[in-house]
Amino acid sequence: MSDDGVRWVDFRKTLRPRYGIVWRDIGLCYLFLAVGVLAVAVASQVWPTWAAGALVGPAACWTGFWLHSLFLFGHEAAHANLAPRRRTNDRLGDWFVWLLYGSTTVNYRHTHMAHHAHLGDHDDTETTYHLCLSVLNMLKAVTGIHVLEVLLRKQRLGETRRKSSRTSSGLLASLRSFIVHAAIVAGLFVTGFHLAALTWVVAVGAVFPLLATVRTIVEHRHLEASCDVDFSVELHGPVNRLFGTGLVSRTFGSAGFNQHLLHHWDPAISYTRFEEMEEFFSRTPLAADMEASRTGYGAAVRTLILEARRG
Repeated sequence: MSDDGVRWVDFRKTLRPRYGIVWRDIGLCYLFLAVGVLAVAVASQVWPTWAAGALVGPAACWTGFWLHSLFLFGHEAAHANLAPRRRTNDRLGDWFVWLLYGSTTVNYRHTHMAHHAHLGDHDDTETTYHLCLSVLNMLKAVTGIHVLEVLLRKQRLGETRRKSSRTSSGLLASLRSFIVHAAIVAGLFVTGFHLAALTWVVAVGAVFPLLATVRTIVEHRHLEASCDVDFSVELHGPVNRLFGTGLVSRTFGSAGFNQHLLHHWDPAISYTRFEEMEEFFSRTPLAADMEASRTGYGAAVRTLILEARRG
């Protein structure tokens, strides 16, 4: 209850998603990730090959960044915040987000809800935060090794937790995504935009998984946790953070991930209403918890890297 006597159970009823903002943000993600590839495509036609080639790295980082931002809207779909009706929400999530990421809204929801129920314990289904920010782990992320480890782990979970229909739909979704990415790369290559095709490959295969790995670690890992601790054996415990609300924090924490603590307090609330949610809790005894969890992405990354160097 807030200091003016308003109960959260009553206030939350006013926080319906602003779907127009959600779809504006999804559209911007698509626009900006396309800009990176198109910039290289245009440069390859007007610049010398060496100059256009020098643009591949920065353009891949830009494109991978926006692929990562778009991915976070798959999470919004899992919480039914893309459209008022669940069936419509799931279909939109499948075709406008998960099309690029090898899953479906239903499949992701199935494992993700267990993450909310078991954050920090041994039944958590999303445990990337068990990794420290060491050079080895970042190399595993950027080379796709960590992605393969995650997929294998989810496959094992699927064998014990999922119905066969979900397993089949997951395989079909993976195949669908592979075809989409292959078509993008092949289309760019056969039309002579070889460097643009390379940009897409690097963005999808290296930059996106690196950013997704780092973000998850920064959101949930204890800052003082040593790399020597095996959290598959020892209990990590739940950790959530509030990051900044500036442009950089909002963009990297697309879909409200910069205010991830609030999401774990009430997973049903859309990121489009987090400002009102934070303002409400600032007038409750939980205000102290919010302030204690507040940090910046840069500060958290620096601390985690220093801890990784110490062991």
